[in-house]
Amino acid sequence: MAKTRNILKNLTIEQAKGKRTCHTNSKHTIEAGEYHLAQEVAPMKRENICVECAGKVFDLAEQYLAELRKQLGV
Repeated sequence: MAKTRNILKNLTIEQAKGKRTCHTNSKHTIEAGEYHLAQEVAPMKRENICVECAGKVFDLAEQYLAELRKQLGV
């Protein structure tokens, strides 16, 4: 049997070492020491998403995955 792939492996939770800007809403900041969602978009390149925006990102992802499942009938 083939190995099942994890399509979300590029998403991690990180603790900021320094102040960062949220890539979802540039008005939001992530302070040093705060946890946030990080997505590796290319080797050594991450997009940081604050906790406030992460919930919205997860909601949208769940809706998108549900639609894909519906289209495939799984």
